[in-house]
Amino acid sequence: MRILPIKMTAISPIQYFYTAAAGGMRSSNFIGDIALKYGFLRQMGLFSLPDPGKSQPTYDEINDYPFWITVGIPRSMAFGKGEESIYMKNMIRNTMQGADYNGSNVHPLFKTGQLMYKNFFFVQPLKPGNIFYSYLVYDEEYFGTFKLPEMVRVGNNKTGIIKIDRTNDEFRSVINLYTFQNIMGKSLSIHKNEYSSHLVLQYFLMGYYSSKEVLEIYG
Repeated sequence: MRILPIKMTAISPIQYFYTAAAGGMRSSNFIGDIALKYGFLRQMGLFSLPDPGKSQPTYDEINDYPFWITVGIPRSMAFGKGEESIYMKNMIRNTMQGADYNGSNVHPLFKTGQLMYKNFFFVQPLKPGNIFYSYLVYDEEYFGTFKLPEMVRVGNNKTGIIKIDRTNDEFRSVINLYTFQNIMGKSLSIHKNEYSSHLVLQYFLMGYYSSKEVLEIYG
């Protein structure tokens, strides 16, 4: 097994798991490892889109491809310093029923419950320009024949686009315990509980790990 540090730059807004925040629902400040692997597979032409009637992925299907990606985390987490994730509000607001009336989100003649997409403006996706870091762990015999995807789609309905670049940086990483236990059917050999950014997923996202530890765990 080999390891490759990669840098991922958001070039479109990314809407993801939401966490409650003042003024709206904020996307989480990471990109999931499962979403990244599906994104890589589609860009590499190895995986087709799911059937229209399929409500959720069959995660064990990605075991057929011997490479894994750690959770994409922002610079502040990867290096223990630097920029935090930057968020934005959707610029297109609901004007069908006067949502922009007098600078407010509600026209006085309409009840809030009658407004279409009334929560749309309060969703806060990750802003383009955010940078994330992740380790790609792969079998050289398999992955060496494929070119690293230049871009992949992630997030809700795959509307978010991230640019993929190689880097020589050494950084800390976060591992998804769910991937190990429920998809790979393995036990995580090294447990670390320093990562505590996401309350809902605090029991699944483990960190922080060095590149050597990541290679040992996946290898």
